[in-house]
Amino acid sequence: MPDERAPQQERSLARRAAILESAASIFDRVGYGSASLSQIATEAGLGQGLLYFYFRTKEAMALAVIQEQNERTFAVMGRHADPVSPFSTLVRASRGIGELLLTDAVVRAGIRLSLEQGVFAEPTSEFYDQWIQGVVDAFAAARDVGEISDSITPERLGANVVAYFTGVQLVSNVRTGRTDLMNALDTMWSVLVDALVTPENRNRLRTVVNDTFGSPALHEVPVASDAVT
Repeated sequence: MPDERAPQQERSLARRAAILESAASIFDRVGYGSASLSQIATEAGLGQGLLYFYFRTKEAMALAVIQEQNERTFAVMGRHADPVSPFSTLVRASRGIGELLLTDAVVRAGIRLSLEQGVFAEPTSEFYDQWIQGVVDAFAAARDVGEISDSITPERLGANVVAYFTGVQLVSNVRTGRTDLMNALDTMWSVLVDALVTPENRNRLRTVVNDTFGSPALHEVPVASDAVT
């Protein structure tokens, strides 16, 4: 009966998602090398044999976590898109990604896995290339509407600002478990506004940064992990 397949498929998808979340939680806490399938099975509350039905290897799980992290991260840019103010898009999207790092084990694990060499080099390189291109496009749009000067090309800005953000969140994680992440991003964008934004747009975009990061209440996002990425 066709109608009987949908619930089965839904249960299967839900179980796969639960395994993925459990794998991400373990990768986030102990890293890929120290993670074991038995730990992941225990975290998921499933028999280890069932894991193989969904993922043949630990590597396959890790690659699935990276893919899911990519999708969740890129979705943030879409949710914060502001066609009138591309620079504001980048500011608000960075907060959205910061919130994911604080609350979403899949995103934290994907970022951690992206820093591990070997089998993950190719998929994570593609992710960073896509992320950089998205930021390049936003800076190009910001230049075209006069929000930033053209003294530095969007291509150079994109590559370096992604590196800036990555470094900010890594140092925040090492020093404070990311408890100061929002303050660190506030500082990052304050520096970039002063360095890049045209004089006529500077006060407006300073206000965007202040509204996005400046309120102490905004910084009270729960930290879900003390793992060092």
